[in-house]
Amino acid sequence: MMTKSRALFFFFLLHILARASSYRTYDRDSLRATPCTETIWESNGKTAAGGNGPGSALNQLNSSYGIFVDSNRAVFVTDYLNRRVVKWDQGALSGTIYAEGLCGASDLGDLCYPSAITFNKAGTLFVAVENGSSGSVMSLKKGDTLIKTFITANTSIYGIAWDENEEYLYLGHHREHRVDKYTKNGEFVKVVAGGNGLGPALNQLDYPRGVAVDEYGSVYVADSGNQRVVKWMVNTTAAVLVAGGNGVGNRTDQFNVPGGMIRDKNGTLYVVDERNHRILCILENAKNSVIIAGGHGQGSASNQLSNPIYLAFDNEGSLYVSDWENFRVQKFAVAVTPSSAMTKNASKVGPIIQQPLQPRDNFPEGLRGGGPCFDW
Repeated sequence: MMTKSRALFFFFLLHILARASSYRTYDRDSLRATPCTETIWESNGKTAAGGNGPGSALNQLNSSYGIFVDSNRAVFVTDYLNRRVVKWDQGALSGTIYAEGLCGASDLGDLCYPSAITFNKAGTLFVAVENGSSGSVMSLKKGDTLIKTFITANTSIYGIAWDENEEYLYLGHHREHRVDKYTKNGEFVKVVAGGNGLGPALNQLDYPRGVAVDEYGSVYVADSGNQRVVKWMVNTTAAVLVAGGNGVGNRTDQFNVPGGMIRDKNGTLYVVDERNHRILCILENAKNSVIIAGGHGQGSASNQLSNPIYLAFDNEGSLYVSDWENFRVQKFAVAVTPSSAMTKNASKVGPIIQQPLQPRDNFPEGLRGGGPCFDW
């Protein structure tokens, strides 16, 4: 017969196991040993920002572009045509301005057409901006109000990514068809992808968009004009094909303008397929992708997207999509994990995400990221 103390012990053990199986943890050692397994996201998204038509009111967006989600599930959005970065707290009906500026403001306050966005582990905002034929990366330290020029470029920047240790920043120069590497202080190092003119060869790019960097320093590029994702390993002069490259189309081995992209620590890629109005999951070495959001044609219904641009994940694994022509950010919550039962609304399958940037032990509260399988 089981004693009361043994019963309490087993109850406690089951409680711990149940918590572990939910993957809701920031224990980095445990997460390193936990493989990312299949997950299903809700087919119907909920609006996390905007969704009230185009405009400049704080409950509106005028072409949402880059997005970042913090540990409180607040969404930071580059509001492209309003020339500002807006923060939307979880469940808020309107946003607050986090940074804004004027076109042609020279060194200070220039947020002319902000695009890609990221933060470093110190909580500094980095946002790529366009200004005519030129571009730059602006920075805003946590707690400051004055945004400053960090990197000046002569072309639009549509991809931005830190390496694992945040020693180097990688920028996708859209119209120059290359990806450049910079130090953490903003000094140019070298071209790491492309740089051989526009073209389809594996040493060329065609209007690159999303950029991701793995733990070995290999650079992954959403090569939008070539309808493919390619990988440039360190100190190589040509890429290897990762996905796509089969012309424009909507098959699971094709893209129609690949855009924003994230790579997890298992080698899984999450790619915005802009003009197919869907988000794809591509397992390492897989020939075909899996649709995890959208894919129901272009539209404004809760299960549709309209020319999405970027994506992000929160610390519960929910997927956020910058839904450009719907002037909103859509959130697709996790519906099924390996520890939960199937639900009738879930129909999209793919592995749980890990953010590529880590470790983040010193990340400021309110900006520290994470997720069900994040190694942070």
